[in-house]
Amino acid sequence: MEEVSRPGEIMKFLLTVYICSAMSGECYTNKDYPKVFPDHHDCIRAGLSESYEIIYAEGNFTKDEINNSQLYPKFTCIPKKDEGKVVT
Repeated sequence: MEEVSRPGEIMKFLLTVYICSAMSGECYTNKDYPKVFPDHHDCIRAGLSESYEIIYAEGNFTKDEINNSQLYPKFTCIPKKDEGKVVT
C-alpha cells in the first residue's frame, strides 16, 4: 500500500462520490467529481455529507427507485501529492 504522506510532501485528497446499484453491480458519478480537499478528515466529512445529499436530500431518487434498484452511495478519498497541479 502506498504511503499517504512523507515528510516534506504536501498531500491533497480527491473525493469522488458514486451512486451504485446492487441490482446491476454498476456505479456512476457525475461531472462535479473529483473534488479536492486539503486533508483526509475534510475529504471524509464531505464524502459522508455529499453522499447523503445526493441520495436523499436533493430529490434525485424516489423511495421506489432506491428500493427497486437497491441504490447505495459510496465514496473514495484518494491521496495525491500536490505538485502545484492540484487546485482547491
